[in-house]
Amino acid sequence: MRTRLNGWDEGPAPEGADGGGLFDLAVDGATLTGLGTEVRALGDGLTRDVLPRLAGDAEETGAELESEAALRSVLSAWRDRLGDVAAECARLDEGFTASATGFAETEAGARAELQRAAPSWADELLTEDGAR
Repeated sequence: MRTRLNGWDEGPAPEGADGGGLFDLAVDGATLTGLGTEVRALGDGLTRDVLPRLAGDAEETGAELESEAALRSVLSAWRDRLGDVAAECARLDEGFTASATGFAETEAGARAELQRAAPSWADELLTEDGAR
């Protein structure tokens, strides 16, 4: 898929594609909400299922074995990294949810303004837009 961002033309469309080389990204509130749900499920799974299993419940042998220290270091690194991933999932969930809400509000406002400004052709345009 080719995209248009701020009027930048990426060039001719791929062979067999509809229209020219300018495509808009298809984003809607439902997609953003779905992304938020998916990332929340990932973060919840990490927090609930994975991170507790990395607790390192084995007692230290006290023998100060190099291999034991290395394994504990690896375990600690995994806990830290997966904890960061879980935190990032929470941040992304908030962002996607806020974007979906903002998108829905902006979309409703734009539709209402279009209907008010040009009622004679707005119904046709909005029906075509909804079919995309």
